[in-house]
Amino acid sequence: MATGTRVEVGRDVYLWAIKESRKDFGEIQNRFKKIGTWISGEHHPTFRQVESLANFLGVPLGYMFLDEPPKTNFIESEFRTIGNKIPEISKDLQDILYIMARKKDWLSEHRRGKGWGKLLPYDFGDLSKENILPAREYLDLDEFWYKEHRDKDSAFKHLRQKLEDIGIVVMQSGVVGSNNHRRLDINEFRGFLLYDDFAPLIFINSRDSKAGKIFTLVHEYIHFLLQEDDIFVDENSDETNINMITAEFLIPTSHVQRLWDNSRPELEQIEELSKLFHVSELAIAIKLKELHKISQHIVNAVKRHTERAMRNRGSGEPGGDYYLTNRSRLGDSFLRAVIQAAESGDVSYTYAFDLLGGSAKLYDYFKEKFMAYER
Repeated sequence: MATGTRVEVGRDVYLWAIKESRKDFGEIQNRFKKIGTWISGEHHPTFRQVESLANFLGVPLGYMFLDEPPKTNFIESEFRTIGNKIPEISKDLQDILYIMARKKDWLSEHRRGKGWGKLLPYDFGDLSKENILPAREYLDLDEFWYKEHRDKDSAFKHLRQKLEDIGIVVMQSGVVGSNNHRRLDINEFRGFLLYDDFAPLIFINSRDSKAGKIFTLVHEYIHFLLQEDDIFVDENSDETNINMITAEFLIPTSHVQRLWDNSRPELEQIEELSKLFHVSELAIAIKLKELHKISQHIVNAVKRHTERAMRNRGSGEPGGDYYLTNRSRLGDSFLRAVIQAAESGDVSYTYAFDLLGGSAKLYDYFKEKFMAYER
């Protein structure tokens, strides 16, 4: 696939992106000498040039291939909002929501066209921390699954694969699109679920800790079982209950009761249980407090330790390997679906590149990898 393929971008989209960037046109023209002829339609840029322009202007690459500029009230029109009002969220979160929604919508339409049925086989409305079994059974997950994994990386990959196996798409990133200068703020959000009957999508902020990502993954899975988006919390949301269900899923009460030893140092046991169950020490401490095993004083001490560790940790993103990073961000099921759709002629190569983040190189690499594996 040639990386120099010329692509057409609409004039109004160019003008919108320039306005959105709030950059002086002279500054843009100094960087992209032919921007004037691109806008007029006299010449067309390569795919890589459009990617570079989008990064420079600070807009998601997918916006550049719309037939018309995106709606200014996209969040209000597409997602459940708080009291029918648009919440105050960063442009980074708005853009990552838009990027993920486009991927989810495409995959949903693609799957329905391939004859997929709705993913949920029955109603999980009675799910609770006292009735967690249906959530495990749907994933074909044994209650002692955590013992099979030596660390949190292995546990996260196992859970992610279990979710992908039942049709849930799991994506993760610490930046907006491929722009490493637009880092997602862990203090704003840890993840979200875009619910869909055919192609639900969980997004994880990979700047979170390994334990945090595992908790978020299961938390969003519970939202999926209850058939609800997890975008903005309103007065009718029951996040506390969902957190309790998530905690019971990951840290079964009966297991903790059996393992806890009142004669041993509390902090030492909290550290051990954190490693065993692949969750944070704070999640363990909160669970133990609910079971009346430790005091709030111990919980507070663990919380302070956790906050210090979060301030000192790195980006959380796989580093160094371009392909490994993008495979981690997009997930195998989505990569395969896009490649299969393009190779069968269901979508254009240009659109396929866009769905994968705008890289022909990425497409070619995974096309060869997956086809070799399937052979």
